[in-house]
Amino acid sequence: MSGDDLFVHDFREAAPYIDYLRGKTLVIGVASNLVSGQPLAALATDLTLLASLGVHLVLIHGSRQQISELSNAAGHEPEYHNGRRITDNATLTLAKQACGLVRFNIEAALSVGIAHSPQRGKYLRIASGNYVSARPLGVSNGIDMGYTGRVRKVDSEAIQQRLDDGALVLISPLGHSLSGKTFNLSMADLAEAVAISLKAEKLIFIINQEGILDEKDALISNLSAKEAQQRLENDSVHVAQRRILKAAINAVENDVQRTHVLSGLQDGGIIRELFTRNGVGTSVAKAPFMNISQAHSGDIPDIMSLIRPLEDEGILLPRSREYLDSHIHEFSVLEHDRQIYGCVALKIFTESKAAELACLVVAKHAQDGGYGKLLLEYVLNEAQKHGLDMLFALSTQTGEWFLERNFQSAEVAQLPLGRQQEYHDSGRCSKIFMLPLG
Repeated sequence: MSGDDLFVHDFREAAPYIDYLRGKTLVIGVASNLVSGQPLAALATDLTLLASLGVHLVLIHGSRQQISELSNAAGHEPEYHNGRRITDNATLTLAKQACGLVRFNIEAALSVGIAHSPQRGKYLRIASGNYVSARPLGVSNGIDMGYTGRVRKVDSEAIQQRLDDGALVLISPLGHSLSGKTFNLSMADLAEAVAISLKAEKLIFIINQEGILDEKDALISNLSAKEAQQRLENDSVHVAQRRILKAAINAVENDVQRTHVLSGLQDGGIIRELFTRNGVGTSVAKAPFMNISQAHSGDIPDIMSLIRPLEDEGILLPRSREYLDSHIHEFSVLEHDRQIYGCVALKIFTESKAAELACLVVAKHAQDGGYGKLLLEYVLNEAQKHGLDMLFALSTQTGEWFLERNFQSAEVAQLPLGRQQEYHDSGRCSKIFMLPLG
């Protein structure tokens, strides 16, 4: 594929995602070691691009690295308990300094990014404020955590007002109590709480690793909430990412549609994750990413796109839009992450207690994913639900696939009477394959 062709292909692939995300809210949590230098500059450019596309953005930064650097410079020895920093008076002062430094670095980076956005010359407003109230973590296992805190409440109404005004909301990992005290918060905890409070479309964590890693440091691309929880319980996830994964699970279990975890070291990582079919990091959803369901009229363009190449090759009998519209009740579609990857039709012959499996197609880019087998299993279950005795399929070129799955060669006379006449009228001389049910 040439460069021009690749651009057209990528743009077409991105278009549905661009339309889908317009007006949606993304809460983005960024690790503390990615809010300076080139990683911050690249992220700022991408955030400005997202804002120009009408995406509502809430950015929450970490501060652990900056606090540690200030502590070392001051000769202050940090203390930790269960992975959380114990925040005494001196550390709290350093946390405030660190958050101020990071905040202004982010604002500066976003200001530079404006020049490269589609809305060049327009000012991206950045809103910060006391959007988060906090309370102390208290005493944990006999250890006084000092000014280390947890989120008490998020002022989602105030944040939403600023988003509706077109501002990017920037929140530092500090929260204030009703008594006027300030508490040091976890970025992951804060991002989770804000995303849930806003009922955000997505919660995105930008970290050093390429995504959620298993115990062998291999990337896990997709997880349902159940699968993610099982990995936590089985310790089959990178130990340093457990808190991030817990936040991802809690978010999608509380009406956040999707959580993404990706690397901030890959230029354009957030763009690739949001606007390409395969993404680059880890995506966590409440439900499994793959679903097979009854097709409806809105699926017809996707079905036509799937079957047209096979019709052109003579593998499938041509089906008009009118045909699909009148027979859509026979079709089911396989959807993966909001994209239709495959389809299949089941035509029932009630009197013969038989059904025809037809038009089983998987998109070219997904043919190594085992989707054909899943569609077949779905059709078999549907046929058995109807109490049928026989499933048959006709094919001119893919007969071996059916034979490998326990279908048997058959003759025209074994077809339902109505289907026999259609067979002769077509003149295709298709091979016939049958699978007894029961």
